[in-house]
Amino acid sequence: MLTRRQVLQSAAGAGLALNAAAAQRGNSKTVVIAGGGIAGMCCAYELTRRGHNVTVLEASGRVGGHVRTVRDDLPDGLYVDAGAEQFTKPGYELYWGYVREFDLPHIHDLRREHMMRWIGNRMYSEEELATPRILSGFGFNQKEVDYLKQHAWWELPHLYLDKYAERFRDEYKPFDAGLNDLDTISTRQLLQREGASGACLRFAGGSGSALHDVWHMGILRKRGVPLWPTQVYRLKGGNSLLPETFAKRLGDRVKLGCPVTGIRHSPSAVTVDYTEFGQKREISGDYLVCCMSAVMLRQLPITPAFSERKTWAVANVPYYSATRPILQSRTKFWRDQGVSINAEFYQPTLEHVWSMADDVDTKHGLIVGTAQPGVSAGKALDTFRSHYSGKGDTIEQARIVDWSRDPWRMACETTNYKPGDLARFWPALIEPEGRVHFAGAYCDNLNWGQEAATRSANRVAKAIDAA
Repeated sequence: MLTRRQVLQSAAGAGLALNAAAAQRGNSKTVVIAGGGIAGMCCAYELTRRGHNVTVLEASGRVGGHVRTVRDDLPDGLYVDAGAEQFTKPGYELYWGYVREFDLPHIHDLRREHMMRWIGNRMYSEEELATPRILSGFGFNQKEVDYLKQHAWWELPHLYLDKYAERFRDEYKPFDAGLNDLDTISTRQLLQREGASGACLRFAGGSGSALHDVWHMGILRKRGVPLWPTQVYRLKGGNSLLPETFAKRLGDRVKLGCPVTGIRHSPSAVTVDYTEFGQKREISGDYLVCCMSAVMLRQLPITPAFSERKTWAVANVPYYSATRPILQSRTKFWRDQGVSINAEFYQPTLEHVWSMADDVDTKHGLIVGTAQPGVSAGKALDTFRSHYSGKGDTIEQARIVDWSRDPWRMACETTNYKPGDLARFWPALIEPEGRVHFAGAYCDNLNWGQEAATRSANRVAKAIDAA
């Protein structure tokens, strides 16, 4: 097996050959990429391997965007994925391609096995949530109880919505399924129409567009991916390994500490204004790929302004932000007690938790989770201790990564669109505006961060290469 160093050296040689071939056929294009998250790095890599001249402008001092691995101030080589924490199988086909291409070490993560869920005022195991007596006590009707006896808790929406999800033939054409009326109601209203119980509405209903939800299910159905994948993986040593590998491959094409301050475009070229070391600068190219979040993009002056439909779509993309609590323990106490640490609390101060970096040979433990923006480390720890089903813990340090305080990445993934808005967002968000293209997690049909980022990056790279 080739070492990572050999892979990168080989890739560099291949890139030089591609550049020479492109120059020979007179097809090399100059492309500016705004944003060095995983979409920007992936798009730059794909354009470079096709022989195009690329410059990546990244506002912060690191690449990866929300793919960030925290290693500082943790003992014994422990690490935490503070943003994108997983990829799945099946799913993430393009992502898996890069894992294989660069020979990146990866491990099966057990974070979704033996799940515990806090409902009402106590914790329930997966086995309990398949028990008719408990399900009936929640208020599920008999049809739902019979279904959940045979299916996992997270599969409940399939009971009522599969007949809609199977209608989608092209995963990028939500309006060809003959279900456009579902964009006028919420998922909760659709479930009510289907005769769902109050308990089902409580656990599976939502206020977003019903068409958006069943389209999401239809996309996963076509890809053969579960609605809530249980087979999840991560890169050994941290998921930032992939964007860092892209960066090594791209070399000095990546410029850190260079925030974009404006965009000027014409039918023949694009000019990007940015700052570097406090100085105003500009760079021109044949194309621009915007790989920053819509929250950052809508703050930039753009001349001439994008079309009305694109401007509206960018200005209204709904996002959530989050906090990543990190709890370091002296021992893996949950193992000693025979308690599953994979738990959903459904509390704003700590929504769910799992263990991290179990591949590191150490007696120390790491518990990480997700909480709402602004939650303190102390509040997250208090919530854990009040909901943990074991007898005690050995937590010696609690800290957080609050994405809402990041000046460049305060927006995490997108949320579902309101009823009536899907047609205004789609396909306006992914369409280019002249020589300006768009990639990133919000620029694909599924808001699964790293998968959406790599898919949109490849889509744009192919479009520019073919232009």
